[in-house]
Parts: sequence; C-alpha cells; structure tokens
Amino acid sequence: MRKTISERFQEMTKLYHFTSFNAACKIIESRRMIFGKSFKMNDLIESSRIVFGRVFTNDLSECEQFAEEEIRRYQQISFVQDRERDGFEYLGFDMHTMWGLYADRGYGVCLVFDKNKLCLNRKDYAKDVDYDLFIPAVFECKNKSKTGIKSEIWHRRDELFFLKRKEWEYEQEYRIIRRAQNANDDEYLDVSDALAFVIVCKDESVEKGESIWDGLHCICLKHLKRKIPVLSYVYDIDWYTLYSENEGDPIWAEQLGYYC
Repeated sequence: MRKTISERFQEMTKLYHFTSFNAACKIIESRRMIFGKSFKMNDLIESSRIVFGRVFTNDLSECEQFAEEEIRRYQQISFVQDRERDGFEYLGFDMHTMWGLYADRGYGVCLVFDKNKLCLNRKDYAKDVDYDLFIPAVFECKNKSKTGIKSEIWHRRDELFFLKRKEWEYEQEYRIIRRAQNANDDEYLDVSDALAFVIVCKDESVEKGESIWDGLHCICLKHLKRKIPVLSYVYDIDWYTLYSENEGDPIWAEQLGYYC
C-alpha cells in the first residue's frame, strides 16, 4: 500500500534548505544545488579567514599565500535539520528566523530533502556543524610546503569548516563541503533523488493576493515539469500548522505535534 504524504514526511530523515522562490525553481528543474563560495558567506570568520602571517603584514610568503588560496577552494552547501535541545525538539521547517533571513521573509521557499538519498561524490565531506563561544579567525599552518599545506587543511577540515560561534547555533546546520579546482569554479550537488517536498508559507491573516500560496509564484511552482508535493505552512486556529494540499488532516500542528 502506497504511503500518504504525511507518512512519508514523518518517516523521512529530513534536511531543509531555505531560499528565494526563483532559486528554488532553478533547483527543482535542474535537480542540483550550487555550492556556495566560502568568501561569500554571511559569517564574518568564514568569509574572511586569514593565515597567521597577514595579522602582522600583507607581505605573505609564497606558502602563506597558497594557504589562503587553498582555503578559498573549499565550497559548501548548508541545510537545516531537526534537533532536540533541552528536552524540546526544534523542527527545521518551523524556524521563523530561517524563513525571515533566507526565504525572503516568508515569501520564499523551504525545500525538504531526504538526507539518506543525497548523492555525495568522492570529493564531498558532510557532517553537523559544531558551535563554540570562541572561534579563531586566523589559520596558522604548521607545514611549509604546498603539498603539506594542502594535506593539513584537509585533515583540519572539521576545525576550519564545521565550527562556528555559539550565536549561530539556532541554524542547526548540516553542511557539505567540496574542494573545487579553483575558488571561482561552480560546483553542483545532485539532489534529483533527495528532493522530496516543497514548503510554502500560507498566511491566513492577509488577503489572498498578498499570500504567496494564492499568488502567481505558487501557481508556477505547481506547474513545473517536475512534480513535487507542495506543502503549506499555515498560521491559523491551531497556531502554526503544516498541511498537504491533497490531504484533509494536517501533517503537524504546533500545539499537538505530528498527526498519526
């Protein structure tokens, strides 16, 4: 017997990616996601990590210059995940900060992926991001050869690419990194099997013309060549609720949790 959308959603190990409507359409149609360049990240440390020598002078040695260039070759894709903290489960799709910061203040999209179906290649490395109160912005390499520096950065990848300041902990980030041949090269992750659902905000407090659910954007989303279930994240009588368009009962409600 085929499982319902609600059953599939609840049973799946989910990863979420918040983005603009236009970016979401590109991901859905192309079935791939572009890796972000490290020097374009919104974390000040990640976007401007420097080697030790630059603290004192801009006259870097050849090896120090290579170390900065090598770090910039690493690109990343970030997801949000469900996480339990202090006895409370924080669900990725129910994080208003993420809707506001990364999904166009609720007029964007939350893409939902099956974590177990992500198609990583041999160059990829993925894990949870860890958080700490103090993260050094300076990288001091111990090796003095280009080969040694390249190897050292890879072996210290958890420290360099998976450690952020405590203030970012609300993002509950799961990250994939890949080393590109050149820092400005575009690298892509195949998500054709992993992309499972699209979540769109439906604000019952506004006129139909203002809600993305009833607007042209969502109509276009439902008519893309690739058909993916579109779920609505609704503010209504049960507070925030997650609905499937074609099933009567909600998948989840803020006051009650998941429905059976």
